Parts: sequence; C-alpha cells; structure tokens
Amino acid sequence: MNVCRNRRFFTAAAAAVLGVLVLAAPQAAKQGFASGTALCLDSVLPALFPFFVVCELLMAAPPPAVLLRPLQRVLGLESAETAQSVVLSWVGGYAVCARLAGQLYDAGRISRRDAVRLQILGCCSGPGFVIGCVGGLLLGNVRLGVVLYAAQIGANLAAGVVCLFGVCGRTRGDTPDLRDGCGGRCTSPPRGRMQASAPTVQQVSISTAITSAVTSSLSVCGCVVFFRLVGAVLGAVIPLPSVLVSAALEVSAGCADFAVLGGQAALYGCCAVLSLLGVSVWAQMQLFAGAAFCPQVLLASRLLHLVFLQGILRFCVRFLPGDVGVCSTLSARIVPLLHLPPDAAAVGFVFLCAALYKAWQNLYNK
Repeated sequence: MNVCRNRRFFTAAAAAVLGVLVLAAPQAAKQGFASGTALCLDSVLPALFPFFVVCELLMAAPPPAVLLRPLQRVLGLESAETAQSVVLSWVGGYAVCARLAGQLYDAGRISRRDAVRLQILGCCSGPGFVIGCVGGLLLGNVRLGVVLYAAQIGANLAAGVVCLFGVCGRTRGDTPDLRDGCGGRCTSPPRGRMQASAPTVQQVSISTAITSAVTSSLSVCGCVVFFRLVGAVLGAVIPLPSVLVSAALEVSAGCADFAVLGGQAALYGCCAVLSLLGVSVWAQMQLFAGAAFCPQVLLASRLLHLVFLQGILRFCVRFLPGDVGVCSTLSARIVPLLHLPPDAAAVGFVFLCAALYKAWQNLYNK
C-alpha cells in the first residue's frame, strides 16, 4: 500500500509541475502539440491503423498451427497463437505486440508465461518506421535501414534467449498474482478466464475490428502528442541536452535528433533509442498489455537488447557495399506539413470517417 501511495503522490506532483511548465512556456507547448499531431497524421496512423485492423481479424481466426509449430518449438512457446502474435508483432511493431498480449491473456487464450514471452520477443519498431523513416529518411540509406530492422529482430531473439532461461523461466503458470516476476505492480488482478463478454471468433467482424483499431490508434496518438508536448516544454524551460530529452521521451524524436549529429553517433544513437524505446512507448505498452504487462522483466530484456543490437549492427555494417553515409543535417529531407502523401491521406481519411461514425453511434445510442 505504501508503494502505491508513493506512486500516486509522485504522479500528482509530476502532473502539477507539468501544468506549471505549460503555463510558463505556452508557445513551446503549442509547438510540441502541433509537432505531435503532424507526426501522428504523417507516420503513426498510416503505420499502425491498418495493422491494428488486420491483426484483429487474423487473431480471430484459428492460427495455422502446422506452419507455426517450428517457430513455436524454437521459441519455447506453449500456444500457436503466441507464435502467430510474435510474427504479427515483428510486422506491426510494439503497439501491436502489447495489444495482442493483453487481449489474448485477458481472454484466457494464452498463459501468462506466453504473454510475457510475447512481449520480450515481439516488442520492436515496425519495418515501415525502421526501414523507411530511420534508414531512408534520417540516415539516408535504405539498405542500412533493412540491416537495422533485421538486427533489431536478431537482438530480440538473443535477449529473449537470455531472459527466457533466466528471470522469465520462473514465471510459469497462470497465477493471478502479478507480483510473481513482475515487480509488484499496483493494478487490479487480471480478469476472469474466458469471460462471457470477451470477443470470440464468431463475434469479430470488419466493423468490430475497425472500431477497436480506432480506439487503439487514438490511444497511441494521445501518448505521442502528450510526450511531444512534454519534451518541447522541458526543452524550453530546463537547460537539458535536447537529444537526451527527446530520446528519453519519444522514439521518433530521439532518432531524428541523433540523426542530426551525423557519423557513428547518429547510427548507434538511433540503435540506443530503438532498444530503450522511451517513456511514450512504455506508457503505450502498459496501456495495451494491461494485466499482462511485466515491467521489470521487459526492462531487463531491453537492456540486453541494447547490447546485442549494438554488437550485431557493428558486425553487419562491415558487409554493406560502399560507404555507409549518415546525414548530418535534415534540411533537405523535411517533409512539408501542408501536403500528405496519397497513402497517408487515404489512411487518415478512413480513420477520421471511422472515428466520426463511432462518435455518432455513441450519441445515437444515448
């Protein structure tokens, strides 16, 4: 109880300090909010919203157990659904991973042990962000982005092997006590296994998947915008290195600031950000994973991930053809905020239509 009380006091104090800082630097808060909103429309929604819908529909169908059995055995997973979720997480990213872990565990379709393993093995940034944004846009080398994405998956597997035979090997069974191997969190126990209200295969439709994807996408965008605002306010009020503040709060902003440094600092700085994720990603993981979230084990795996990713990338970069050029400025690669790419505009339009339909449905039901 004392731990929970201290956490509530710390949260209230941090909220009060943030409110004062926003009042002290309103222009910076405005710029941070605008930057976060533009980021959501330009990259977050096009990258996540379609995967949320697809993953919802795929997880409603029975997994191809025959095809997934080799991966299931290699990774030491109990369920074919967990193996399927790992593959989907590698494609959809950390938000998809946390959402699948929380949904499947709350519905009683996977054990708590598999839910923890899913987060360790599947937590990563999606290929669209790593290859397209970090590799192609920020570092100016798409091949380097491909290598970075593959190295990220390899580091996930390497860190998973160490953790699964260490700390996580003790988190077996489906005990409702979340303090077992998870650091004693101040949350309510997990919901009952296979509740009547939990969605079944027959209940999931395209409309249900879109509605769920809209809610999840709004939650992700809320975290991105909030921590962008916090970073802008802290940078304007407190004399801290902007690159460290950005890296600690948000993945995309941290990678962009490290890329400006150029050289090896840009490459390995982006690697560090992709491994440690930032406060925004941790908040999203806790939000989506819910009762399946295991912060201490996940933190240990991310620290190992940092070491393995740096080593794998140092080894792989030697075999890239030619010189690995890392840009020292972003002036030639800034994307205009007034015009979105056609695919981003289409996804944004569909997302807004689905959000308006959901809001109208809620008002109509009332």
